[in-house]
Amino acid sequence: MPRPPRKKILGLLGILTAISLLAWFITGRGSDASNSLPTIPVQQGTIQINVLQGGEIRALSNHEVKCEIELPTKILSLIPEGYQITEEDVKNGKVLIELDSADLKERIINHEIEFQTTVSAYIEADEQRAIQTSDNQSLARAAEQSIRFALMDFERYMGKIVASQVLKARQLPSAEPELDAWIGTLNAYKPQISSLPTLQQDPLAEPDPKAQTDAAPTPAPATEPETSRINFITYLENDQLGDGEAKQTLRQLSNDLLLKESEFSIAKQNIEASERLAEKKFITKTTLETDQVNHEKSRLAFQTGGTTLDLFKTYEFPKQAELYLSAYEEALKNLQRTLRSNRSRMAQVESKFQTAKRRYEVSLQRKEDFDRQLKAAIIKAPVPGLIAYGSTKGGGYRSSDIIEEGATTRFRQTLLTIPNMSQMGVGVNIHESQVKKIRLGQACRVTIDAEPGRTLEGKVAELAVLPDSASSRFTPNLKVYPAVVHITGTHEWLKPGMNAKVEIIVDQLDDVLYVPVQSIEVENDHFFTYVNTGSGELERREVKTGSFNDQFIEIVGGLALGENVSLSIPKRQTLESAPILSAPKAPTAPAATPAPAEPKKETITAAR
Repeated sequence: MPRPPRKKILGLLGILTAISLLAWFITGRGSDASNSLPTIPVQQGTIQINVLQGGEIRALSNHEVKCEIELPTKILSLIPEGYQITEEDVKNGKVLIELDSADLKERIINHEIEFQTTVSAYIEADEQRAIQTSDNQSLARAAEQSIRFALMDFERYMGKIVASQVLKARQLPSAEPELDAWIGTLNAYKPQISSLPTLQQDPLAEPDPKAQTDAAPTPAPATEPETSRINFITYLENDQLGDGEAKQTLRQLSNDLLLKESEFSIAKQNIEASERLAEKKFITKTTLETDQVNHEKSRLAFQTGGTTLDLFKTYEFPKQAELYLSAYEEALKNLQRTLRSNRSRMAQVESKFQTAKRRYEVSLQRKEDFDRQLKAAIIKAPVPGLIAYGSTKGGGYRSSDIIEEGATTRFRQTLLTIPNMSQMGVGVNIHESQVKKIRLGQACRVTIDAEPGRTLEGKVAELAVLPDSASSRFTPNLKVYPAVVHITGTHEWLKPGMNAKVEIIVDQLDDVLYVPVQSIEVENDHFFTYVNTGSGELERREVKTGSFNDQFIEIVGGLALGENVSLSIPKRQTLESAPILSAPKAPTAPAATPAPAEPKKETITAAR
């Protein structure tokens, strides 16, 4: 174990030397010359090195009853300190403290009104969210239905096969399964706040070539459409139309034109025959004129039919095809706008709902907290034990911490402490000069001031790493480290607050030489003792010392077993004595340990 610091030994021995000199001066001055100083032989054996500290008995575990009312409140009734709570008291719910709850009840009433308003707003926000959800579903279904109807109209007009080809060329859903998958992708697309700038890359947005080259492509919910215009006339010229409304119209117009062409040919033959008959006067002029009118009508009808067919091929058919295709594309875009609008409205009502919900939760928590505080105004016996007012930690009370009827308490203030008497300990403060000697688990002896004849056993169980800031508040130079010694066993007579002395055994030196501490004199950082040579004179001799306790000090060198040393420091005749020579010091190495010198001896005569 490390030796005690040299300066601390010197300080303690200096004090003891001064006391011994003073005692000798009082008792020995003017004594008879024949009276010699008492001596004691150098002994060999075991000495214990210990640290002695005063402390206070405390319970190792306590049940603290705290004030749970947030408002400053007064104590209306209070159980006497020292009352012993029994198991029966705990079972019957004996009242220990009653606090004033009038202000708290007023706050509860005011909060109840606010709480009802919060509940109403929360229910309304929840219903609005449900309504908005239903509206969004209806709008989305209507938009999806419009898409399907537009697809059916386009397929009906162009024919299913041709319509599919056209839609694939435009990179749009070309059939019912593809459309369902496209709609499912849109519905599953849930943009986050961090991805809002990429929302322009939706299924129907125009491609941005610059964005595609400058940044990595962000996956869109569906493919982007091809915006190049389609020449539908080619489907007529190549006879690629399917069995749709357009082909049916084309067939009707073509048939009408053939019929009118036949009628015109017949009318032409009739007018030629009528003209020949009229020249021979076989028919009347009126009949000729009628045949001429019929011929003209047939010719005009044939021309009209041709023009109608040409107009249909050139204008009506591509126009209707574009209209149906545009309606389909617009229906797709409308679904996207609807879903976006639904998300926007849903985000608004969801935000209002979450705000109302959070307010409701906070208000409900506050209401439950008020109810808990109201119940805490009546404090009943929680566990059996001895009642003590306030906290057992920190020592002393502030004026605001006084526990008595009529006193005002604060939130979380300790009102009562119920110590566990089965496990007791001693709280001590270790001075910084001794703290390095202390280790957890060291054995201790504990004596109680109220029971001086009893010694209890214990051990160091707790030791602070940092000094106690409370102790240095008033005395900044005092640094002490709080420690707790656990007392072994259970002792019913121990009570919290009793004064106790703790002797911590830090080391035990076996088979060493030792002398009483009052036999050592300190001078200029050197240790001396006075040895009886047997001729009536005392020899002043320098010795080397080791560890010490409050009674004995270890002798490392300079003395032999059995030599007699003075129990006190004699009066020296400094004028007649030869000067004491110190051991030489190394001039070039101040920090080095000097070479050991022979013990200095000085013979002085006891004062007569």
